[in-house]
Amino acid sequence: MLKHLLLPLCFLYIFTTTNAFGNMLGQRIEMDSRILGEERALQILLPENYQADKTASYPVIYLIDGDYNFNAVAGVLDLLANKGQRIPDVILVGIADKGTQTYRTYMTPDAISTLHDKNVKGQANKFLSYLTDEVQPYIDKKYRTAKHSTIVGHSMGGLFVLNALIEKPSSFHNYVAISPSVWLDDNAIVKHAKEKLAITAKQPVSLFLSLGDETQMGQYDFINLLDLTQPAHLTWSFNHYPDENHNSVGIISLRESLKTLFDDWYISEKRLNTIKSSDDIVNHYLQVMKKFSFQQSIPSASIKTMIRNHYRQNKQQDLPAFIDKASKLLPESKRSLIAMQASYAGHFDSAEAELALLKSVEVEYKHVIEHIKSIANSYEKLGDNKTAHHYFQRALVVAMQQKAQQWQLNIINAKINATKK
Repeated sequence: MLKHLLLPLCFLYIFTTTNAFGNMLGQRIEMDSRILGEERALQILLPENYQADKTASYPVIYLIDGDYNFNAVAGVLDLLANKGQRIPDVILVGIADKGTQTYRTYMTPDAISTLHDKNVKGQANKFLSYLTDEVQPYIDKKYRTAKHSTIVGHSMGGLFVLNALIEKPSSFHNYVAISPSVWLDDNAIVKHAKEKLAITAKQPVSLFLSLGDETQMGQYDFINLLDLTQPAHLTWSFNHYPDENHNSVGIISLRESLKTLFDDWYISEKRLNTIKSSDDIVNHYLQVMKKFSFQQSIPSASIKTMIRNHYRQNKQQDLPAFIDKASKLLPESKRSLIAMQASYAGHFDSAEAELALLKSVEVEYKHVIEHIKSIANSYEKLGDNKTAHHYFQRALVVAMQQKAQQWQLNIINAKINATKK
């Protein structure tokens, strides 16, 4: 069903995309842009657990040339964030184009001739205003966003990212320019950067530059400028991938940029094994979330280490007090902490103890698929297949309501069949 939302800046039309990939494509939003004077589209993908984690907030990635790049980037984020927990969960916003010529015009910096017509000048500043004055306010109002954003562009989109950094550095917190077309109009963007890049921004920002096996992209001229001027507000890095071509470099460079950006989020297993105090892990994530201005459940590996430490140190009796304290400091981690505590109780104590812990917060997490499944699994361990079957059916209803991915539905359906009379 088409919905009409009137905002001060633009008209919006929303519908959910469905196809063979389930909810992979997320929502597509059509908007009448006042700034551009035309209808535009956004493609929005929410984290897998967005509906379950009602109070969590998420950094936002704005993807230039969204229709071309969206599926590939969505797949990377699914593995890197949702499943791998290498970075925090993020909201992905794909910025659709309006055909090649229009796209190039909006990606080309002002006063620089466009690729398709030397008599036509770029309108990148106009498109940047569309992003900052229309798109970002809408996304921030509609979704649980953190005050932390990243813009990603490849090739001509990468040139736009550099121009945004130069013209209005406070627009985003991080800029990812993948094989940017610095060469356009005799490296005109470098000359422009000399005049404006050193101006102090309101906030520190990061730039991630990358290049494949290409030559004559002009990127080293831009790097030399950064090296000479050392803008005070800018932290930047450059990666060269000589084994990747102009198209294939996109995914690998984005993956490495995000891993570097959110490096503090991931604590390796080797390092976790050296951390004896669970309080140290809690404090680590408090600092990380403060740094990036978001709230989420911490990765499961870190939660497992905290619970395991109590068992290894024979301090199981201290777990309830620790979980209560940690849950107050990191409320989005409460369910995961209790679920892990229940898992250890089921292994070292009894299935009844595991079930009791899970049931103690059942009402609070009745909308969380994993929690309902955990209760069902506990009943199955106790040999109560009838009740387990009931809970697996409940999990399926919630999964369908939340448009869970197909792998999740497969697991639940298999359990429903296994617990039939």
